[in-house]
Amino acid sequence: MSFIAGIVRLDALTIPEDWIASLACSAGERLEVIRPDADAVFLAATDDMVLQDSGRLLLCDGRVGAGAPGGEAELAWRDIAAGPLTGDFALASWTSPDRCLVLRRSHLGTRPLFYVRRDDVFAFASSLPALLALPCISQALNEDAICRMLCFDGTGPADHSFHADVRRIPAGHCLTLDGGAFSQRALPPPWKGTASLPGGPSDAAAAVRAMLIDVVESNLLGGTTIAVHLSGGLDSATIACIAAQRLKQQGRRLLALCSVLPTDHVGPESDERHFIEAVLDQEDNIDPVWITLPADADPFGAQPRWFECLGEPQYSTVSHVEEMLGAIGQEHGVDIVLSGFGGDFFVSARGMPATELHLRRGQFGAALSELRRLRRADGTAWWRLLRDQVARPLAGWRHRWRRTALRDAGCAAQALIRRVAERTGRAPTTSLTKFRRLPHQDMDFILEPGRLERVLPEMHQVFAKAFGQDVRFPLLDSRLIALVRGLPEEELHRDAVPRSLMRRATLGIIPEVVRLRPDKGPAFDPALAAHCVAARPALQYWAEKEAAPLCWDYVDRARFLEALDRIVPSDRDGWQREMFSVVLTGGRFAKFIDWHMRRQAVQP
Repeated sequence: MSFIAGIVRLDALTIPEDWIASLACSAGERLEVIRPDADAVFLAATDDMVLQDSGRLLLCDGRVGAGAPGGEAELAWRDIAAGPLTGDFALASWTSPDRCLVLRRSHLGTRPLFYVRRDDVFAFASSLPALLALPCISQALNEDAICRMLCFDGTGPADHSFHADVRRIPAGHCLTLDGGAFSQRALPPPWKGTASLPGGPSDAAAAVRAMLIDVVESNLLGGTTIAVHLSGGLDSATIACIAAQRLKQQGRRLLALCSVLPTDHVGPESDERHFIEAVLDQEDNIDPVWITLPADADPFGAQPRWFECLGEPQYSTVSHVEEMLGAIGQEHGVDIVLSGFGGDFFVSARGMPATELHLRRGQFGAALSELRRLRRADGTAWWRLLRDQVARPLAGWRHRWRRTALRDAGCAAQALIRRVAERTGRAPTTSLTKFRRLPHQDMDFILEPGRLERVLPEMHQVFAKAFGQDVRFPLLDSRLIALVRGLPEEELHRDAVPRSLMRRATLGIIPEVVRLRPDKGPAFDPALAAHCVAARPALQYWAEKEAAPLCWDYVDRARFLEALDRIVPSDRDGWQREMFSVVLTGGRFAKFIDWHMRRQAVQP
């Protein structure tokens, strides 16, 4: 398991041994403790990179990419706050002579980094539970952050945590503690600018294809038993096929962990078994492991373990599915897992039809030319083109964020809202995104600190701590994002084909039935509705009889029970927004607060 941490005292006093022991306790047995000074101590798992020389120290949790010329030796002695680095990492650099500490996270934030600055003590750790174990840190919860989350307010700072004393370094940021001076700044992201293609935009698919192969193969390094979460979708199939082809050259096999419904299942849910089997038929060195969730799977069942690993409520709504994937992978000795999560945000984004793009940009002549081209290519009637390419997109436009009253959207208890409003002078409101952004605007929104980095670190931490697996996200490689972000937006939805860029780039790599499938697939959400219905009696009993009363000082219990009672099994078209916004979010936070209160009650 990866782990870095440190304590610096600004009052020059010696750091108590019990503080060091508290940090070390959560990091496992293979731990290196470094004390360059009496008032500074640093800890790292022995698997992490630790470089030390002449009063200078570098700790690295993760992998630093090619952005650091000269390799690790040069990286150790440069100013990590300034240089362009790529990869998946959390870094800490300390120089004893000038007592300067620099902390830095990669731009996608897969590796978390938390810190506390209280009185004359500064402490950091890549694990929140480790930091909370320090005797000098309060266990109080951050009511403002919890209220914003339960209200779906969307205005919270990227550095907040759900604990009052603890902050997180946002992804792509650098924090510096220089003597007693404290500063934090954003670093230039590696995906700004325009992609440079030798043959122009026509080479976009070829460039993406080469990059896909490169990023997937680079994520195979260091693994003994490699697995892929194979759902049958475009993203996971691409990763599986590229990885299998590369491993076959090495005489190795790939494990595919596939969550599916029973073969005799009857109901509105569906899975991707047909598409998964097409991948298996093409690649003869993939060994599938079929994972069937019980019909009565508890969507809250995995949460105690996730709370223990994370120290805070998780963002995932399918932790019970991910828990089963992790456990089965552990049984098969998996040490690296490849996930296709996030590909549809960037390289396989759906995009926007060219006509709509031109209209949104005010390029009316270009929009008319595109309509004429479609008319000539397909022979489609003008009235149908105008309906599908102009009227329907225009009807769906919203030109700003719409902020609405809280009464119909959040699941925060009114007592919590009042306390936060009195303290901050503003009652949380609910942000509903009705504005359809342009594709690059969507990407930039997702890449803002505090968005992707909420999901990626939790999955990485739980799989590492609970199952001994390194989860990697090849389609979120910053080099691939930079390439796609720099391409013309028209490449994503060329010739009226959604996800056109990914489909063209994977020609000959994945089975045609997967490459040309018209839909994205149902993911886990329809099955999740059935799981909520099966868990309803136990959840109702817990909410009414077992939960700590303080839970409902944060979460509106009446609304939670009302929304829980209305859920019915459904297909994807029958999703209920309240299942996610009230039952799963409200229930997750209520469960966390209950867990937190019980832990506090048993601690000395």
